[in-house]
Order: sequence, then structure tokens, then C-alpha cells
Amino acid sequence: RASAGSMETPASISNSASAATLIQRAFRGAQKRIAAEQAELAQVLNALEEADEFRINSRESAMSKVNRRLEDFISNVGSSLRGGGDSKLSKSQLRDKSLEKKELPALTVGSIQNLVSGLSNNERVAMVDALAILQAAMVLFMSEPSVCDITVPEGGKCTLVGDLHGQLDDLLHIFDKLGMPSAQNVFVFNGDLVDRGDHGCELVLLIFALKLSTPNCVFVNRGNHEEPHINIYSGFEEECIGKYDHRVFQLFHAVFVWLPYACVVNGKTLVLHAGLPEDASVTLGDIRGIARGPDVCSEEQNLGKERWIRDLLWSDPHPDANFRGIEKSARGAGVLWGEDVTKQFLKKNSLACLVRSHQCVEAGVDVTHGERVYTVFSASNYCGTSGNLGAVLIQRQNCEKPTETYQWDPSVDAKMSGTVVSKRKSKEMRKEAAVTQATEYIIEHRSALLEYYKRSDAAKTGTVSFHVWAKGLSQVLQVRLAWNKLSSGLVQVEDMDEACDCVRYEKWLNNFEVELKGGCREWQHEVVGKISAAVFQSGGDLARAFKEMDADGSGEISPAEFQAAV
Repeated sequence: RASAGSMETPASISNSASAATLIQRAFRGAQKRIAAEQAELAQVLNALEEADEFRINSRESAMSKVNRRLEDFISNVGSSLRGGGDSKLSKSQLRDKSLEKKELPALTVGSIQNLVSGLSNNERVAMVDALAILQAAMVLFMSEPSVCDITVPEGGKCTLVGDLHGQLDDLLHIFDKLGMPSAQNVFVFNGDLVDRGDHGCELVLLIFALKLSTPNCVFVNRGNHEEPHINIYSGFEEECIGKYDHRVFQLFHAVFVWLPYACVVNGKTLVLHAGLPEDASVTLGDIRGIARGPDVCSEEQNLGKERWIRDLLWSDPHPDANFRGIEKSARGAGVLWGEDVTKQFLKKNSLACLVRSHQCVEAGVDVTHGERVYTVFSASNYCGTSGNLGAVLIQRQNCEKPTETYQWDPSVDAKMSGTVVSKRKSKEMRKEAAVTQATEYIIEHRSALLEYYKRSDAAKTGTVSFHVWAKGLSQVLQVRLAWNKLSSGLVQVEDMDEACDCVRYEKWLNNFEVELKGGCREWQHEVVGKISAAVFQSGGDLARAFKEMDADGSGEISPAEFQAAV
């Protein structure tokens, strides 16, 4: 036996079985600590992502207006270059024109194989081919209902694919391991095809090409990232402009607005992107009746059903397993719903389960609400930092629910590009990503944070405790997370007063400023500083500043109004 007060070690235990038990106990303890740290970091990243989506959703109205103006501008310029034509057609006339019979491009098995081979070798789809695929796909999706019904054929399977977010390697991996779409191998892609990953264009074009080649074997649901105001902030617009031009981005969205909202597999499994509507009276039949197309979320088009669309594309199961009912989501759209809501909806519509995506889960798949709700996420190591597995669900003939899961780890697949990193390095990368995202919020709310800390510093010491520092971030940024978990990445030693273990808040906030590129840095900093001070002179956010600049209340800021405000 080890002497009193000393730590037990395998060498101090004569019995080998006892030594093995001690080693196992230590190993399990270490694994629990690692799992807890990973879970805490995942919560931080999820909270920051939800805050980012809330910020984007709060700007939807303004960005939609900008996007429509840009769309009209591009249409007018294009029309004038062509010598007139359709520039004065109304939206209804344009829609009728787009519904005219068009000859779809011939996509044979050989051409699909060539497309897959080219994408595997980092080749880009030619613009003429991209335009042909998108235009034909729009016509095809227009002809589909808002909810598609799928019956798995005898001896076949239906593969349910979650968010891919522009990660082409994951899509190619799925096809390599599970086969290409066919009459016996049906695929459902459950939304969020683009944003964040670098190959959204190629990924969507491949899926749409497969849809054109085998229309009854490929189904695509709309996700919340098939919306322009999201793509403007989350990367897809920039990708489209870099690879093609803004007209192609507009054409992608001309297709996205016609994507169905859901599928029903074998009459029992409802597959939709996010979740259930807040309105308890909504039935599956009601969802089948929701309109699609341009401006579908406007009140004029859907007569109140636009709220249902938001819920279908944005909602999540409540993280508290004991929660009952419905509450608002921190994403700024959609709701959080409890198990009782799931049971009621499934029973009312004679369904067995709900398959949804929308959330990154560590194992790639998660089952909740008494095995009635499945979450599937197919973008492995999401954004290159999340460390999650990718997964798909498989449903067979006559089965009321998915019966199989296929999961993969990109770090052990030599075909998947991307640097293989250790779990320790992955944790560091995820923390660095969280710090980077948090930095953006701090820069945007720097003046409000300074005001908060000054009010908290009654003695005017120039410092605040770490508790007050974290509380200020939570209250001002409206992001509820354990900020102390990011303190080592956000607060440097020189920003601290070691005598009282506090943060010198003014010095700390001076670290957060927009990085400028190019020459004349001092002049740029001076000009940006003056403009920022003028814009934020009321201490508010950009939305309030823009409202104050808009002197005539037109909803637009003219050059004269901007100059006067600055």
C-alpha cells in the first residue's frame, strides 16, 4: 500500500488487477474532462453563431431592399446592353415567362461522371454550363410540390443528407461510399448547401445536375442558408462574384426560391430543414399548401404563412429535455420547441418521426424527443474547426423511421483534402475561431462596452474585475455564454492590473479596431476614426446611426445626407 498522504500509483500497488483499475479510472477521468471541455467550447461556438444569425436576421429588411435594387440595376443594365427587351416586364410576367417550356440540357451518365471527375480535380464549372444547369433546374423545381412524397423502392434505400455548407469533399465522399443517385439509391438533401465552405457553387451545381439527370432520385429541401440576406453575410455571394459574377448569384436564388420545404418518406418520416412551426394548428396539409417563388415571405404573397416558412427554416428542438411548449429562438427567427409539441404534431399528422438538420452535432447525428426527432449534419469538421463527424441517415423499404447511420471522420480519410490535426490542435483552432468571431462583436460594440465599464467603475480606477468584464460582454453584446472560457484569448497580460487581478478596460478596448490594408495607414486610421466617431456619436449601433442620417425619412441615405451627418 502507498503510505498515508501519498498518491497511489500503479507501482505502489502489488496487485496487478488493482493497478489496471487505477489506470482505467484515471483514463476515464481524463476522457470526461476532455469531453466536458469540448462540450463547453461547442456551446460557446453555437452561442456565437446564433448571435451572428440574430444580427443578420435583424438586418434582413435593409439587405433585401439593397438586393432588390441591385437586381433591378443589373436587369436594366443587361437589358440596355442587349438593346431593350424585357426591362419593363412585371414580376408576374417574368414568372410566366420563366415557366415557358424550355429544353433541358442533356445530362447523360457519362457527362455526370465527367462533372464529378472534374470537380474532384478542383476544376471549375464553366459559366455557360452553370447558367444552363441553373435555368433548367429552376424550371424543374417549379413543377414540384412544396412537399414531395418519396416511397423507398423494394431492395433500395433513401439517404438523408444534412447541411453541407459548401464542403464539396463531404459530398464526394458520400457518393464514393454510398453510390450515386439511382432508382435504387434515392437522395434527399436537407438544405443549407452553401455558405462558410469554399465550394458552394460546385456543390449546388453538381446536385442540380444530378436532379436534372435523375429527377425522381434526387430531392432538395430549402434551408435557411438558401436566402440572399444570409448569403450576403455568410460567404456565398462573395464566392459567386469571385468565380462568376453577381448575375449568377441572382440566378442561384431564382432557383432557391422554388425549392420544396419538405419531403415525406414512406408516408411516415417528415424531412425538413429546421423544425416545427409555432402555430399549433398547422398541419402537414397546410405546409403542402405554402406558396413558393419570389418574395414568398412577404405578407402579400402568403397571407400570414410567411411566419410558418421562417419556423420551418429556423427552429430547433429546445436544448432542455424537460422543457415543454415553445419559446423564441436566439437566432432571431424560428422557435425552440419541446417534446410535447413533437408528439402532438406527429400524432395529428399520422407521422412516426421528424428528420431535420440545421445544427452542428458532434457525432454528425443526434436523436431526441424519445427517438422521434433526428438531427443529421453532413459537413464534417464544420468550418475546419468544429471537429465533428459527418453523417447521413438511411431509410429502407417499408420502414417508418431511418434505421441506419453512416458516419465519417475526415481526419482518417486520405481522399478528403484538409490538414489532419490532433484533437489538442483542433481544440486550439476552435477556440481561436471563437475568439475571432467574438472580436467582431467587440469591435462593433466598442463604444457601448466602454460606456458600460465606466459606469461600473465608480471609483474611476480604470479597471474592472473579470466578473464585471464578462458580465459587460454578455449584457452589451447580448451573447449569453461563458466568457471566462475565452478570457485567455481575448485579454493579454499587458491589459491586466496584476495587483488586483483586474482588466484595464480602456487599454483592452484599444486593441480592437478594424484592420486596414494598403498604404498611408496613419491617414486611413485618422479618417476611419473620424467617420466612426461621427457615425456612432449617439453611442448606438449602425441601425440607429443610419436612421439618424436619414434626414428625410425615405429609408435611404443620399450622399448629401451622409456628408452632412459626418
